Amino acid sequence: MQLLREANTPPGTAAAAAVMEVGLLVTRLVRAQAWRHRSSTLSDVQLRTLTLINAYPGCSPSALADYMLLSRPAITRVVDELVARKLVARGPAPRDRRRVALRATASGRRRVEAHLAGARAALAERLAGLSRAERAAVGRAMAILGPRLTPAALGDAGEGDEPAR
Repeated sequence: MQLLREANTPPGTAAAAAVMEVGLLVTRLVRAQAWRHRSSTLSDVQLRTLTLINAYPGCSPSALADYMLLSRPAITRVVDELVARKLVARGPAPRDRRRVALRATASGRRRVEAHLAGARAALAERLAGLSRAERAAVGRAMAILGPRLTPAALGDAGEGDEPAR
């Protein structure tokens, strides 16, 4: 019966499950590091918002709200605070001046880099135990997956690679 179910399973299902499982483990590791090295001046929501704005320069507040599962008024308050702290700049989108585009300032980018450094170090420590060939295989897998998981590949890109909605 198991073989029959596997035969009727769409291609990529097992790979998708594996990617999701590893993605959750990586997220857990990153969040644990973020908690250990949390900022005394930024809330978790502010730091996550800043990190997403840095990853998707030019994204809109509405795309952030959708991605973070927050209301538009809530994300507006978060962005307002980041703008007031000079960590984020707000401006018109290049192709549609009616739309608001968000970008991390140099200070915001430094804050994100400091935030992610601990997570990268913890992940590098875990990957250091792999052989050179295994690390190369991980790199190849990420190079294959990355382009297929970007907002543009998913058909969700708006003005400036926004987080997928």
